[in-house]
Amino acid sequence: MTLAALAGLSALSACAGFEPEYRKPGAQRLTGPELSTLLGGHTLSIVNARGKSYLNRFSKDGSIVISGGKGNEYGHWTVSDDRYCLTLEIDPRQQCMEIYKLPDGRYQMVNADGSLRNTFTVD
Repeated sequence: MTLAALAGLSALSACAGFEPEYRKPGAQRLTGPELSTLLGGHTLSIVNARGKSYLNRFSKDGSIVISGGKGNEYGHWTVSDDRYCLTLEIDPRQQCMEIYKLPDGRYQMVNADGSLRNTFTVD
């Protein structure tokens, strides 16, 4: 029994190394005003959770162009309750995410279920 318990504790500590960076000390969740300043008029260089890269171009008027492997996708963005919300023309369902600033200057978007959506820098 003791050996099994030690093995279980060892597995748990190994899993702790896989904790997303946004959950680690020093990561800071951005507020609504911070999100508006970060996104409006800027381009994000994004790597999603599957390792695919793309660019998001945010206009101050609330429009967005996403460029990647599928060509361009268009939509609208807004900030609501300290979350970034996106609605694409090809999919009218609104998706809202939290954004965290990491200690190294990168950012992470987090889905409503707490899963990591992507990591990005601001160009």
